[in-house]
Amino acid sequence: MAGKADRLARVARIRTLQKQHALAQEANAAADLDQVRHMHSRIETLRDSYTPVADDEAAFALKSMAHQYDRLGKALAATRDRAARAELRLEDARQVTLGAHRRKRAAEELADRAGAAEAREAEARRERAAPPRRIPRA
Repeated sequence: MAGKADRLARVARIRTLQKQHALAQEANAAADLDQVRHMHSRIETLRDSYTPVADDEAAFALKSMAHQYDRLGKALAATRDRAARAELRLEDARQVTLGAHRRKRAAEELADRAGAAEAREAEARRERAAPPRRIPRA
């Protein structure tokens, strides 16, 4: 029985490592999403600054500004898609982390139960192995 608690403790340690790995993946996914959102914000700001206006002085640059505005619009749409995919990856990573946490907690509980059962069994063996006590008669 001593081996069972040790095996379960080893499983609990492995589950802890798996949970830490899942947390690291979740942090990476969150960082990627933050980066994509920041890029989206920058592109949106640039696009707003390139909004073509009908001004007599800037008429020669109107076509160029419209072209840049269109390109930034396409880039903005692409970053929206990237942000949506990053949000899905983050949600998947959160689900994996939650599952890893549950498996870790279950493994720790099993290891604790096995350790308690071993302690009870060892106590029972000691009681059975102890010589009988004599009670002095008064």
